Amino acid sequence: MNKEDRFYIIGVDGGASKTRGILFTDQGETIASIIDKGSNLSVDAEIAASRICNIINNLCSVADISTDYVDAIGLGLAGSSTQDGRDMVFGKLDNIKLSQRTIIMNDAEAAFILGCPGDFGILVTVGTGIICISRNSEGKSIRQAGEGHDQGDVGSGYWIGRQALLNLTLNETSVLGDQDLEEIMSVFLKHANDEEFQVAMEKLNESDDAVFIIAGLAESIIGLAEKGNEVALSIVQEATHAVSEYIIALTDELDYNESHIVLSGNGSIIRNDFFRKSLNDDLRFNFPDIKWTFSSISPAYGAGILAAKIHDVDIKVSDIVKGDALAPA
Repeated sequence: MNKEDRFYIIGVDGGASKTRGILFTDQGETIASIIDKGSNLSVDAEIAASRICNIINNLCSVADISTDYVDAIGLGLAGSSTQDGRDMVFGKLDNIKLSQRTIIMNDAEAAFILGCPGDFGILVTVGTGIICISRNSEGKSIRQAGEGHDQGDVGSGYWIGRQALLNLTLNETSVLGDQDLEEIMSVFLKHANDEEFQVAMEKLNESDDAVFIIAGLAESIIGLAEKGNEVALSIVQEATHAVSEYIIALTDELDYNESHIVLSGNGSIIRNDFFRKSLNDDLRFNFPDIKWTFSSISPAYGAGILAAKIHDVDIKVSDIVKGDALAPA
């Protein structure tokens, strides 16, 4: 134990667009929370590693404690399998003498512990990226998708945004007069804060935040689809069809043959009611009865909980909720 006999834990949930860091105790008390830009190790490992270290230092600064008092750090990061990225993170943490107290896991693993307590269930994460994971009867993790936003994962927020831009690029000369394309163009130019498509695209291609910007289009595209925009609707339907195939593939691996299913959702896109309705429609043939659950707290807590377990410290999710935990953004 350390200052005031508290066990201090830092959990980090790092995706391609956003990173949340939380400092909390073994009693479930939340001390500090910080949100920063993305920290996907496969996008830019050096920037991600620096951002993670800054988050840790800032959390301790807000809490007015030294980093020496931090007992365990759990980093749930997109692109965590990137060895160069992992080495970069541990190298920077070693400089502040925290590498020995840190574990790195996939961001979906951190979400799974909260969304599927007891290691039972299927977690469907759809945000900037996409991954569906579960564990079989032997406790082995199985997954579908999760190869990365730029590796062909269909259905993610990034994929939706990229498809919208692809439609504009391929039909640039015929946008005027096509109401659906005009609506998508208007959404993109407003999102890019520009007035000309070519200029906006050039800036986008040169931007370090391109992944964040492209993925940020997704919710607007889903909104257009809900209002009847046929181009947007076709993009969303293709996305949800792909997600349904991932889920069905997991149930096949699990030998799950029931007509009902409970799915745990994680990520901004899967929380969208219209997106989820379209997904349910695609799943309905296999599963007439579908229920969704969502954790009320950030996956950053899940990363911290797993890190604490390495030190034989078990933290109850119910204590975190009682301790004024911060809901996921």
